[in-house]
Amino acid sequence: MSWRLFTCDTITGELRRPIDVPSCSWSLSVSDASLATTRDKGTGEGEASSITVPWGAVWGSTARERARELTAGKRAIVLCWEEGGATVPLVFGAIGQRTDTALDTSFSLDSVMTLLSQRYVVREGGFHKGAPPLYLGSLSLRAIAANVGWYATEGKPAGSLPIDWCDFYERGGHERSYFPWNVSNLSAADVLEKIANVEGGPDITFRPYMADAHHVRLRMVAGSDADPYVGQDSVRRLQWFHGAGSVHSLIVAHLGPVERVYATGAGTEEEADVCLAEDLTYCRQRDPWPIVEECVSCTDSDDHSLLEGHARGRLRADWWPICQVTCTVDLADPQVPRIGEVWPGDAMTLAVEGFPTVPDGEYPVRLMEMSGDLGTLVRLKFDPMRDPAET
Repeated sequence: MSWRLFTCDTITGELRRPIDVPSCSWSLSVSDASLATTRDKGTGEGEASSITVPWGAVWGSTARERARELTAGKRAIVLCWEEGGATVPLVFGAIGQRTDTALDTSFSLDSVMTLLSQRYVVREGGFHKGAPPLYLGSLSLRAIAANVGWYATEGKPAGSLPIDWCDFYERGGHERSYFPWNVSNLSAADVLEKIANVEGGPDITFRPYMADAHHVRLRMVAGSDADPYVGQDSVRRLQWFHGAGSVHSLIVAHLGPVERVYATGAGTEEEADVCLAEDLTYCRQRDPWPIVEECVSCTDSDDHSLLEGHARGRLRADWWPICQVTCTVDLADPQVPRIGEVWPGDAMTLAVEGFPTVPDGEYPVRLMEMSGDLGTLVRLKFDPMRDPAET
């Protein structure tokens, strides 16, 4: 039972060699789970940072061989959990900016979304004056996201990444037009985030898996139009109570509601498109909350319905008085779900007994983020939920 890291090729995901990394920090998420009044949903990330490797742990007997083994961009690192003879990849990322000294080299990993931020949703050969837009119509949001990913990867020379995209042809009632002249707003990462952020937008994340003994790949996992969340076959149960339980170090953060969202769209000055989303219920209670407002800008789109969707989506995310639970589990504890059995986005049940500000009970929660280092302790962060002490 241990962590293991391998070098691999960024384009193909082909494993090269194990690499002995003394320490690193990693995190895996399904969307933004911060407890803040200005958060958008966003997309999932898989990241590893603070990686420092002594040269003695890097394959190669010459300077050229060592440099090629860890070429920034061309090579990637996959972090795997090994237990019971199984290897489960958890984090995949391309080697980012690398800094070498005489003793070692250090770098962080560029996640899939970081790589996609350097790709643009422009049809190959379709960037010229008067070029028509890339039109995607009568599709689900998940299918539009998959097509966006394909045009930004497989549709470009040397653009492949080891990603299995969703169904490109899943029918639905959505459409998008991507105009080449608007290229500065068309990074694939930005486009995917905007798809996720509209009202009812799907979870979008990437989960690595072993395609065979020598290749790691990532599945694009996304919610549907009917159910925007990604899920799983069974709901795992965790419990906290004083002195025992399967979780430790329970922390609960609290935040009041947002009752109004101002959204601005395309246009300038008096001609700018605007939309107001509000629900003043909490301001009109016998013991009222003070009004809290926020603003969201979507200036790259002239579609008013999309602007309304962004405004309503933000209000829906922030309207409740909310709390957010984080905790720690120990993989050495057999009661704890194993790596690969649960992923960010999965529904879970958290049983709480004896916590000072959370009434005793069982709470349906959604795992939003996992993080840790090369030890057995893993930090879990759950989706902000309606504060049970305020209901």
